[in-house]
Amino acid sequence: MLRDGRSLRRGLAAALFVRYLGAGSWAPLQVLFFVRSVGLSTGNVVMGLTAAGLAGLVAGPVVGRLADRFGPREVGIAGLIAQAAAAGALLLVEGMTGFLVVITLIALGRGAFPAISGALIAYVGGEDRVAYRARIYSLQNLAMVSGSLLGGLALQADTRTAYVIAICADVVSYLVAAVLVARLPHLPPIPREPGSGRHYALTDRPFLAVSVLAGTLVMFDVFMTVLMPVWIAEYTKAPRWTVSLVFALSCALVVLLQTKVAKGVETPRDGALAMRRSGPVIALAMGLVFAAAHVPMYAAMGLILIGTAALTFGEMLFTAGEYALSFGLAPEHAQGEYQGVFSVGVGIGGAVAPTVLNALCLSAGPLGWAVLVTLIVAAGAAVPPVAAIAERGRDQREREREREPRPAG
Repeated sequence: MLRDGRSLRRGLAAALFVRYLGAGSWAPLQVLFFVRSVGLSTGNVVMGLTAAGLAGLVAGPVVGRLADRFGPREVGIAGLIAQAAAAGALLLVEGMTGFLVVITLIALGRGAFPAISGALIAYVGGEDRVAYRARIYSLQNLAMVSGSLLGGLALQADTRTAYVIAICADVVSYLVAAVLVARLPHLPPIPREPGSGRHYALTDRPFLAVSVLAGTLVMFDVFMTVLMPVWIAEYTKAPRWTVSLVFALSCALVVLLQTKVAKGVETPRDGALAMRRSGPVIALAMGLVFAAAHVPMYAAMGLILIGTAALTFGEMLFTAGEYALSFGLAPEHAQGEYQGVFSVGVGIGGAVAPTVLNALCLSAGPLGWAVLVTLIVAAGAAVPPVAAIAERGRDQREREREREPRPAG
């Protein structure tokens, strides 16, 4: 087993890289698999995936609490094996009922994954966990891009055999990741302090508020992946292949710069300030993308690419702030639970973002865009005062526990 700190970090990074590689290869295929290979309608598939994704959010706090109680390594191995079984069950889907059952199981696994990975990173990363998580995020983007290229081969073939191979590759990525996590030593849970509460993270209202604000800001992700392709293709004079440039540029910037942007962002206060800064940057990027619809082709391409660079810089600021806040505001004995709860707030934001962006950007016109950028700036500005309240509450609870009498023996 891996023992020293560097080996632990390399081992966990390898496990997560393999898993993200599998996720990247399957992500562009899932809708087409159910439509082309299983024979379901696109509307039913999208509706089912959305409902399952929302249902999967409940898994984060539960699995995070288990990781805190039994150790993140053991829970991580069990979770990866369970997710491998759920992914393999895709091969058995023949109709709507089976589809709903299987995608719900998969969604529960995805909902649990941030809690598991967050708990592992918190333990393995130690005091340098925020910078370590930034490096993992760079690797994540590299793995997702590489995986999407592999998935593109199956997409091009568009046969049942190609989809089956892709599913099997995804299953293998879960199992290989589980083997790599198993090579880590047992990471003993930190004992829960007396009076910490049965559902501690869920009763920490300021922390929940921070996660909801983060969920508002995280709409930038859906803006880039869902709205921008439609906007570029339908509303601007830029060539449609500009969409590919957008994703390539964004991923390259994250791989190259995420660690540098996150440098020095360590405490909750640092994280809150980073999130506050991300708001105007993201808003500026959205304004540039909107303006691209009102200029000639080459100017539109320029505005879109500059907007993409700004949006990605905002993403990197947000990501650094997210890690510093989610780790820093959580008590050491409840890192898994807190990461799971934080992922719920962010996940809800991601789930409602397509509807919000469609209503504001595609239906409401310029006024809708103005409302969107105002919402983003306001959410970022609200993070520091709310995070300060959450930090004071955490410190007060710690002081109260220190004054509590300890059981004899």
